[in-house]
Amino acid sequence: MSSMSDVNSGAVHTGQRIPLVDELRGLAVLLMAGFHFCYDLSAFGFLRFEMNGGFFSWFRYLIVTLFFIAVGAGLYLGHSKAIQWRHFYLREVKIIAGALVISLTTYLMYPQSWVWFGVLHFIAVASVLALPFIKAPRTALITGVAIFLLYNLLDWFNLAPLYQALQPTLHLPRGTQDLTRLIPWLGMVLIGIYLAKREFWGVYSMPLGWLRRPVAWLGQHSLLFYLLHQAPLFGLAWLLDRLLH
Repeated sequence: MSSMSDVNSGAVHTGQRIPLVDELRGLAVLLMAGFHFCYDLSAFGFLRFEMNGGFFSWFRYLIVTLFFIAVGAGLYLGHSKAIQWRHFYLREVKIIAGALVISLTTYLMYPQSWVWFGVLHFIAVASVLALPFIKAPRTALITGVAIFLLYNLLDWFNLAPLYQALQPTLHLPRGTQDLTRLIPWLGMVLIGIYLAKREFWGVYSMPLGWLRRPVAWLGQHSLLFYLLHQAPLFGLAWLLDRLLH
């Protein structure tokens, strides 16, 4: 895949793009930027930001749902005929490199709560785990739905014991600036694989009007945008603080 859209692209190695996937991804990262800017504004006292079941908690759920559906759809559309191993490995390397940048940056800024498994870490791992389901989209759907059901019905259906076992050895922080749980969000990637088989992906576009092309372009460069967007947004919040407070 060209540029940095390897975060969750599909069918790009064939020279074709699926507009709806780009638009979905672009919309997700735009909403993510809005989410992060609200967090930045809260740091300067402009608004109250809570993540315990309030608006911003549900807003984040919407963002990651859109993003991870696009991850699954991209995997299916890019590899359903045959897994393009070179393309897949290059994509994984880019995502892992981006994840390491996030971990290092947050470790320098927040040494007691650095990001050790955020969105990019999740995408790298989930992509490997979801790869066997590309040839079985119905099984992917059943498994994805089952993961969400079991996660919500059973207190023990999570990876908390794994974290507790690895935390002392790997010196993972007790808290973190961002955590994307492999369970249940792997289920959304698997659901995205099933949805990608529907014909509407190659037919429809989002009703975005004149924003459709900019949003799609943003979706094609989602990794680069993800890595760079927070610094200027925090700078803007700081500037507003200086001007208005």
